[in-house]
Amino acid sequence: MPLVSRIAPQQYLSEEGAYDFLSEAIEKLFLKKIIFLHGEKSLHAALPYLPDLQALPAEIVDFPFSGECSEAEIKKLIQTIRATGADALIGLGGGKVLDTAKAAAYHAGNLPLILLPTLASNCAAWSALSVIYAENGTSLGHRIYPKQANLVLIEPRVIAASPVRFFVAGIADTLAKWYETERLLRAAGDSSLAVIYARQSARLCRDIPLQHAQQAVRAMRDQKVTDDWKLVMETTIMAGGLVGGFADELGRATAAHSVHDALTTFSETKHLLHGEKVAYGIILQLALEKNQDEIEKLRPFYRSLQLPFSLADLNLADLPEDGIRELAAQTVTPDKTIHLLPYSVTEEKVVEAIQSLENLAVRQ
Repeated sequence: MPLVSRIAPQQYLSEEGAYDFLSEAIEKLFLKKIIFLHGEKSLHAALPYLPDLQALPAEIVDFPFSGECSEAEIKKLIQTIRATGADALIGLGGGKVLDTAKAAAYHAGNLPLILLPTLASNCAAWSALSVIYAENGTSLGHRIYPKQANLVLIEPRVIAASPVRFFVAGIADTLAKWYETERLLRAAGDSSLAVIYARQSARLCRDIPLQHAQQAVRAMRDQKVTDDWKLVMETTIMAGGLVGGFADELGRATAAHSVHDALTTFSETKHLLHGEKVAYGIILQLALEKNQDEIEKLRPFYRSLQLPFSLADLNLADLPEDGIRELAAQTVTPDKTIHLLPYSVTEEKVVEAIQSLENLAVRQ
């Protein structure tokens, strides 16, 4: 299968007042009627910075988000697009809102798409894929599209005012890009410039969080938009998406996200954010690889940001032996991307890795 790069949105703007570019963009794309998909909390946060939607040079059709990027929500949105004759879609909100917008825009005829992320909790605004969930929150896998959005607008003041917990979850999701792809990209060598760019982007996903995240989180808690904060925020949204954008399957999620998907099948973890589950997946992948040095390197970083390191941190402290085996089994089902790794991962190996982490957690 050929590796196809889907590198970036056609246009990207990240600065105070970015939403003011909406009117010009709509005119240049010759849009007439636009579905406006949004989360309610996100809309409330963004309203002080949004232009008057009724004054935009296109008719705006309001569509509140239900709360889940599910097949039902995508289908309902597509039906609304077709019923109204809309020729474009704006998505404003967190990752699930943006993923729903991407899915509906593509399946309704690859419509022009404008994304306004209100959280820096993942790279959804940048990537050409959607993660699909069941109505109960269980992950059903991902869907890849042939191109990214036409336009991504980031208003830093909106993201800076979002909950710090989402920002920290985004840091973990970004960090995973290095650990999940490093072996695949290293094995590919310098086979193409796209792979080289992907590897450099993945390295940024490791180095910038480890060097700047703690300062960025402190700044956000103090309601300050500092250089550290802006660098980490854009790394989460941009650099994370560039890894898969340049390298396609060589830059995809592997073990950490497979662990995330497995954890979504446990009701005890429903309160956890995507990036929090991925954070545990990073550590579990390192345990699979018996990379004790890297685990010890990350441990104080995890502690400082209160990221999950053990089953207890996932609200699974009382998980029995058969529960651990079920978690391991769900991690290695045939559909999971963990099998993209250049080594064999079995249920038994995952069980051993979980138990080794539990032993470490007891000793910390």
